[in-house]
Amino acid sequence: MSRPRHRIKELEDLLRQAERQGWRVTGGGDRYFKMLCPCPDKHLKTVKCTPSNPNYLRDLTGQLKRVTCWKDD
Repeated sequence: MSRPRHRIKELEDLLRQAERQGWRVTGGGDRYFKMLCPCPDKHLKTVKCTPSNPNYLRDLTGQLKRVTCWKDD
């Protein structure tokens, strides 16, 4: 079963990029998606379905680069 799409195009692109890197993306209900890292440290990051901050995508990408094993495409 495939996961639901994110309503915001830019955040959907981020989730797809995570899936290409091997992250497991779950959830997508009313509140958030969960991104689970494939590395042994098992990083976990949540992505809100309805972010209120206009800089949410920029902040989220920065957190992924600083704290997890995220790689830019």
